[in-house]
Amino acid sequence: MYAELTGVTKRYGGETVLESLTRRLEGVTALMGPSGRGKTTLARLLLGLEKPDSGRVAVTGRLAAVFQEDRLCPQLNAVANVALALPGHGEALARQALEELGLSDEDLNKPAAVLSGGQQRRVALARAMLAPADGVVLDEPFKGLDEATAARAMAWTRQKAAGRWLLLITHDPEQAAFFGGTLWQLGG
Repeated sequence: MYAELTGVTKRYGGETVLESLTRRLEGVTALMGPSGRGKTTLARLLLGLEKPDSGRVAVTGRLAAVFQEDRLCPQLNAVANVALALPGHGEALARQALEELGLSDEDLNKPAAVLSGGQQRRVALARAMLAPADGVVLDEPFKGLDEATAARAMAWTRQKAAGRWLLLITHDPEQAAFFGGTLWQLGG
């Protein structure tokens, strides 16, 4: 499974954000670059949320994502938010994943709206990584997590990514190194 960009250009008004990008994404790719250089735009193009002005984006299989914002259903509890992405009755799998990510039994049953930012981030991460997808786009997935929690979440994510292609968008060179794969510097 892979994603392929061929001559992709994206503009907003008179500003060219991405120009003539050609690249195949397989395995793990860590995408880094200064803010405002098109990393999130690239993610949105891969996910089909935006169309390129020119060029072609081809993705094989299904994708899951963690956006910069968590995009949870605030009225649902942590387990229900994760289970939304799971076929059938995924509550047990969701609960296990959230416990592995460090959420307490009490936190699992709270509405997402009252969870801390770091708890919400881990719920969003669990939902994306457990979804039946061939590729995963992670846009700054560990932001807002303390060092120990981030390390735990990164190890869990790397394990769950096995067998899929992964695009990790990050500003942290240590995160990029941890996941290995190809480093792609965008803009700058």
